[in-house]
Amino acid sequence: MTQPDKPAKRLIVNADDFGMSRGITDGIIVAHRYGFLTSTSLMANMPAAAYAIARARDFPKLGIGVHLNICQGHPFLRAGDVPTLVDQTGRFHSPAVMVRELWSRRAAAHEIEAEFRAQIGWMRDHGIAPTHADSHHHMHLYPAAARPFARALVAEGIPCMRASRCAVWPKNGSVGGPHEGSLPRRLLVEAYRSVLQHTLFRRFASPDSRISFHSNDRKNLTSLRERWKAALQNLPAGTFELACHPGLFERGFSETDAIREQREQEMVWLTEPELREVIDKRGIRLIAYSDLAAREEIPHADTEVAIS
Repeated sequence: MTQPDKPAKRLIVNADDFGMSRGITDGIIVAHRYGFLTSTSLMANMPAAAYAIARARDFPKLGIGVHLNICQGHPFLRAGDVPTLVDQTGRFHSPAVMVRELWSRRAAAHEIEAEFRAQIGWMRDHGIAPTHADSHHHMHLYPAAARPFARALVAEGIPCMRASRCAVWPKNGSVGGPHEGSLPRRLLVEAYRSVLQHTLFRRFASPDSRISFHSNDRKNLTSLRERWKAALQNLPAGTFELACHPGLFERGFSETDAIREQREQEMVWLTEPELREVIDKRGIRLIAYSDLAAREEIPHADTEVAIS
């Protein structure tokens, strides 16, 4: 008697910040070439973006999306064209300031959409059609940026995006997911992200959830490595993303990088035989966003009216 197939477990392992620096870019390439990293997201307005694209040409199996950015560096558009997104020096507001601007809705939606499209356009001009989109510091999840983000993706024909929902495994009775704050706040954030994924963002192919971790684990690298392992061991059936930030030390940049040590450690973990063995033993299939897009029917840009 033929046994029914077990439900599939699929995992996208995606590195953020491709192109932020040469060291980060090289670390991502190492994690893909020698480890189980399948995908990355390019920061088009960062100093090493052109270098990242040049390096990626030697690794055609590395999926490349866009890490849309409105909170670090300079915009592609003239500062005068995005005045609500920049400070007096013409640079994007810092993440903390940009969050306030988004909550207060002082950051103009049409400026956000235009800048997002400019960053995507730059990638296309350099021969890269992004497989997916996410954003630096998750700025696209704030209500004032969510619709401009969706409109930009539809207009530019990007079929996939990072899941809005976050989950932690093993759950161990965790209520409110991996979000921070009081229980009511955690439940509210969890509900908001789930609604966002199933309403405004439902037209895009996404993993079922992004694997995340509690803040105490993220601050302790020894604990974080064990949480990676536990998540892989307890991953349920479905499609998920493990977002990470590998990188190598680069003099002149890494000295002021707040997560320098984490980047170096994550590059080690991504090339560890032990973690790869867990993936293989648990029957987890490693995929990229291009594989996810192939499974979905992606709407054409004429559906933009639905998210205006």
